[in-house]
Amino acid sequence: MVVRKFNYYRFFVFIVILLGIIFFTCRVISKHNYKKTYDYKLSEIGYNERETEILKNNLSNNELDKLLTKKYNKEIVGFVKEKYFIYKNLDDYLDYKNSHKSDSYNDIVSIVNTEANKEWIDNQKETDISKGSLMLVNRIYGLKEDYEPDDIITVPAQYAYSGVKISNSILESIINMIDAAKKEGYTFVLSDGYRSYKTQSDIYDTYKRSYGERAADNEVARPGHSEYQTGISFTIVPYNKAYDESKDSEEYTWLQNNAHKYGFIFRFTADKTKLTGFGAFTWRLRYVGTEAASVMYQEKICFEEYYAYYIDKE
Repeated sequence: MVVRKFNYYRFFVFIVILLGIIFFTCRVISKHNYKKTYDYKLSEIGYNERETEILKNNLSNNELDKLLTKKYNKEIVGFVKEKYFIYKNLDDYLDYKNSHKSDSYNDIVSIVNTEANKEWIDNQKETDISKGSLMLVNRIYGLKEDYEPDDIITVPAQYAYSGVKISNSILESIINMIDAAKKEGYTFVLSDGYRSYKTQSDIYDTYKRSYGERAADNEVARPGHSEYQTGISFTIVPYNKAYDESKDSEEYTWLQNNAHKYGFIFRFTADKTKLTGFGAFTWRLRYVGTEAASVMYQEKICFEEYYAYYIDKE
């Protein structure tokens, strides 16, 4: 019997070939898998590594898949980085940017999200009243003529001027806020509250006859588009006081610092007129609940911005 010696050379060659095959197979598999990644797909469109990371960190897989159907556009990265970016509005952001090149990404996102870029008369929509205290009523979104809260009551005399009405659902919050202010030396009363569709129509028509339609639309909400009709929007003022510049008053400062704790927001502020479509109303408050009010207070956004991003995003 002949015993063959172990051929180390052949074994070595075999191992080298086997490792080569394994290495080559892994490379093929790795390359194949890499082609399935967003890094590869986005780079194929034209996005560099930094841009790709921004897109991956801020978009869902579904949104990335939609983005892959579009051509490379560096402006997209700029918009995606914005906190209130909403993917469904991407094309509108880009269109607006093309005609407003000097506007910042932040401003464009706010304008498009709140539909402030649209002519409100031609784009009126019905308010979704199922949202309750978070329903949106503004120049675009309006209530039907027959909409009336079923819990409208007259505010007690110690908290309002004669005849002011409000939704009973927020009366306790109003009282709690006014009582808290009273303890700190500030006396507030409601000077205006619920208005029916007809009352708002009469006010609008009177203003229109006196000053013309354009002036009326600048100053007064059209019937159905006044938040007063919701019963959860009102005007609150310091009792028996008048100010040349009310924003410098201690009363206004107190409301600024405390209204959100009771679920109220300043509805029409001077810095958001472009988004709300209405001029500034210093003492105008609106109930949205403590959670939403706190978010708007902390993030310094108006209700239109909040509604677009937190309620109507999808």
